[in-house]
Amino acid sequence: MGFLEAMLAMMAVVLALTAFIGAAALLISADADTDLRFDLDKLGGEVVGDEFEPSYEDYLQEYLDVTGRVYVSVEAEVPGFCAKITTSAGKDPGSGYTTLFRTATVSGDGERVLPAVFRVIAC
Repeated sequence: MGFLEAMLAMMAVVLALTAFIGAAALLISADADTDLRFDLDKLGGEVVGDEFEPSYEDYLQEYLDVTGRVYVSVEAEVPGFCAKITTSAGKDPGSGYTTLFRTATVSGDGERVLPAVFRVIAC
């Protein structure tokens, strides 16, 4: 087998593995979304100065009312720009948590778009 055929075979294997891993990640994230029933599109906010101001505080109590859960907390971090903040609603029972991660973009000073990491904890 020549070099060109070997490279073509390797590229086909890499492409197949990439498709498999992508499909597996999609199925895993879809399962996590349905179990928690948290609207991830509500997660957002704005970086003003050195502080993150969340825009989802009202949604947390609404989430508790609709789903019947007793506690929900969202940790938000904009790496390199501001410290991690935690916003929560309900009473923390101390056990039985379900966790979901989400990456998104938030607006910053001067119309900048910044990456953010959200961690949703519900019980």
